[in-house]
Amino acid sequence: MLEFKNDMIEAAAEQLSLDLACMPSDFLKEENTVVFSSLMSGRRCFKEENDFFRVACFGNGAVASVEKEIYPFAKALMEKLEGVRIFDAQGIYIINKELEKYGKALTAFNEYYLPKTPYPRMAESCFKLEIYEEREISKLYNLADSFSNALLFKNNGKRRDVLAVAAKNGDKIIGLAGVSNDSERFWQIGVDVEKDFRCKGVASCLVNAITHEVLMRGAIPYYGTWWSNVASRNTAIRCSYYPVWVEMSAEDIH
Repeated sequence: MLEFKNDMIEAAAEQLSLDLACMPSDFLKEENTVVFSSLMSGRRCFKEENDFFRVACFGNGAVASVEKEIYPFAKALMEKLEGVRIFDAQGIYIINKELEKYGKALTAFNEYYLPKTPYPRMAESCFKLEIYEEREISKLYNLADSFSNALLFKNNGKRRDVLAVAAKNGDKIIGLAGVSNDSERFWQIGVDVEKDFRCKGVASCLVNAITHEVLMRGAIPYYGTWWSNVASRNTAIRCSYYPVWVEMSAEDIH
């Protein structure tokens, strides 16, 4: 019988089961699973309506959480293709062709990473690091144009910025890592660095520092990026994160 590799991966499966309204064990199955989408208590609060079409996979069978209109299509597709094949070019083409009938398309292809445990601490940085607690984060909101990938730039609501770490060169902020409380237990890390200071270890230093801060607060840090963002994926790996699951979801075509 397949088992999760460690407690953190099991916790991620439990979180995804709330997000997709399925069972954690569904991610261990060889066969795919299709369920009706539902707004479960404890889910990651990305939006306030049911997912029309959303798929997640931990490398075994995929789980699709869908609305009733597209359930027959999803069921037939998931019976035809292996879980990992749902995410390849053929699967995406077939899905988008069907979604077009509803004015929707797959718009988010994300890969998510978890930190290795015990989590290592990097050597002392040559940049000064400054921690911003939730009540102080709004001080950084005038930097939205420079560090748009680091924060939500939102300090109210269920999902908001709850922690940030800035890297400074003198008094100037040259890099920023932020954390959003996507759920009570799972906090997502974002990071951004000024162009002139990239490829100098600033991003890795920030991610490492904020990961330790999240762990000390009893939450699980995780790192998400687009499949095509090779630089971001490399940052995750350098910071002792490893890929755990992938997701894609449909949105309205604008």
